[in-house]
Amino acid sequence: MIRCLVFLLLIACAACSPSRAIAVSATEAGERAGTIARLATHIGSVSTQPEVVADAAAIVIEAQRIEAAAGAIHNALPGVEDQTPYWAVLLGYIAAAAALVAVAAILWQTGIGAAIRVALGWIPRPSLRDAALARDVMETSNPATIREYIAAKRASDPVWEAAWKRTEEPKPCTTLPPLNP
Repeated sequence: MIRCLVFLLLIACAACSPSRAIAVSATEAGERAGTIARLATHIGSVSTQPEVVADAAAIVIEAQRIEAAAGAIHNALPGVEDQTPYWAVLLGYIAAAAALVAVAAILWQTGIGAAIRVALGWIPRPSLRDAALARDVMETSNPATIREYIAAKRASDPVWEAAWKRTEEPKPCTTLPPLNP
């Protein structure tokens, strides 16, 4: 669940492009400046007062300057480079590390990790010692018995020792005490 939220957060961060926001704002400013210029032209054409006509002409000139500035922003925009914030990069690294740990845990718990270790020749020393002792027990010329093998296995592997103790069952009582009448 947390991995999904982090993934969605990273996608949302990637979708928030500052250069796209600049382009949208510049386009909107240019369109509004055009609207202002048209309205000022209309006011100047219907007004009979010379001050209003002069102000309308000044407004049209300012609106045209705003349109030119918006056009300059659009011309400069291809040189702008979006940068991912450091925290988003950090979240990406953390998500990648968590994914690697999850894959390793899944491989190990399913037994595929052990198979890969054997295929690569990475056999742990305790396993090698255990195999050597088992081979010694199987040889008839060696005096080691299965009891010695089990004792050595219990002493060398705490997990095996715990499993051995868990499998012990209490022995049922086969003799009954005599009944006194």
